[in-house]
Amino acid sequence: MSNKQPPKRVHVSSSSGDEIFDADLAQINSSLILIQEQLKCMVTIDSLDETLESFFKKVRTEIRNDIKAEMSQELDQIKTSLAEEKAKVQTLIVERDNLKSEMLQVVSNQEQLELDVKESIKLGNRNEQYSRNKNIKILGLKENEGEDLKQEIKRLAHDLADIQLGDTQIVAIHRLPSKYRDRPRPIILKLLQSDAKIGLMRKRQVFKEKGVLLFEDVTLRNVQLINRLKDHRDIDSAWLYNGFVHAKTKCDKLLRLDLFDNINEKIRDKRQ
Repeated sequence: MSNKQPPKRVHVSSSSGDEIFDADLAQINSSLILIQEQLKCMVTIDSLDETLESFFKKVRTEIRNDIKAEMSQELDQIKTSLAEEKAKVQTLIVERDNLKSEMLQVVSNQEQLELDVKESIKLGNRNEQYSRNKNIKILGLKENEGEDLKQEIKRLAHDLADIQLGDTQIVAIHRLPSKYRDRPRPIILKLLQSDAKIGLMRKRQVFKEKGVLLFEDVTLRNVQLINRLKDHRDIDSAWLYNGFVHAKTKCDKLLRLDLFDNINEKIRDKRQ
């Protein structure tokens, strides 16, 4: 059997219990006041949202302003660069236009120069051909040592063409150099009057039968033109008459041509 004694009961008076209760209430009240004060300093969710929204709005505004400022600065730089490049381009355009004008002027001058050169060549050729207008080129006349060409031509003109040539009518007569050693050298006969030349040329066939050929004294450029005409597929014949080159087409059309004439155009114009 246990000898342990039960604890003694403590007796508390009612007055002391009330005091303890009041003290606890006071402590609780103080704690509540403290909590209240602390809660005043605490942020609510709504106020936090407002604060954050205001903060981010301010940040966005600042960022936007910074971006605008940077973009404005960059745009100003770009505008300045573009203005400089535009000025350079305008300068290049002006230089290009000036060069184009100069080139066109050069081309125009060159074309005019070519026309002037062609006109000079044609004029020189006409003058040269005119100076030969009373000349006759003679081929096939036998060459003899100590020959007197003037007397020989006078004799042939009398015997073959029944033309009396006086000494004064023969301005000059001489042989030309030739690359053919086995042939008589050509002869140039210059007459004083055209009538004597025309009379001899009309008797060319008679001279030809005797082995002597009479030709117009043609300039080199006119010879080249006549050869081009003879080689043309639409030309039947070509010759020199009265200082100008003439041709007959295979359609029996007569043409008169100068050195730089377009043969095809001349033929086409004649057909129309």
